Amino acid sequence: MISWLWAVSPLVTFGLATPVTFLWAAQRARSRHFVIAAVLYTASVVLFFVLPDDVGFVFFIVAWLVGTVHALAFRASVFGTHPPIQETALDAAIEMAEDRRELRRKARKIATDDPALARELGIGRPDAQRNFDDGGLIDVNYVPADVLLRLSGMTVEMAERVVQVREIRGPYVSADELSVFAEVPPGLADRLADYLLFLRE
Repeated sequence: MISWLWAVSPLVTFGLATPVTFLWAAQRARSRHFVIAAVLYTASVVLFFVLPDDVGFVFFIVAWLVGTVHALAFRASVFGTHPPIQETALDAAIEMAEDRRELRRKARKIATDDPALARELGIGRPDAQRNFDDGGLIDVNYVPADVLLRLSGMTVEMAERVVQVREIRGPYVSADELSVFAEVPPGLADRLADYLLFLRE
C-alpha cells in the first residue's frame, strides 16, 4: 500500500511532490539515479513557476506525468524485498568477516584449553589435511615459510627469517617475539596478531 502511495504522489500532487518523492527514494535505496532524478524534477518544478506559461507548461508535464510514470516504473526497485546490490555485497562481506573472526575465536579457545586437541584438529595448519575451519589461523611455530607468506604484508625474507629463528631458538610465544627475534616490523606483527597462533609442545 505504501509503495503505491509513494508511486502516485507525483500524480495526485500535480508534480509538486515529485522532487520529494525521488529524494526519499534516493535515501531509501541509496541510489545516485534517484538523486539525479530528484534534482531534475526540482528544476522542472522551479522552471514551471518562473517561465512563461507556454514554456513552463512543458516542465509541468515533466514533473507531473513523467514523474508519475518514472515512479511507477521504479516502485518495485525502491520497495522490493531485495536491498540494492552494492549494499547486499557489503553486508555479505561484513557478515563473512565476522563469521571468520568468530571461527578464529573458537579455534583459539580450543588451542588454549587443549593444545593436543588443537594439533589433532590441525588448527593453525592450513598446510595439513584437515576437516576443520579455524577462520584462517596460522600456527607460527609449525607452518613452513610458504604458508607464512599467506599473511598480508609478510615478505619472503621475513617468512624465511621467522622459520630460521624458530629452528635456532625454539617456538615463539607471542607476536611481539616476531618483532624482537625475527625482525618483523612491530606494526605488521600487531596487524597480523588476530591470525597468529603460537602452539607449543
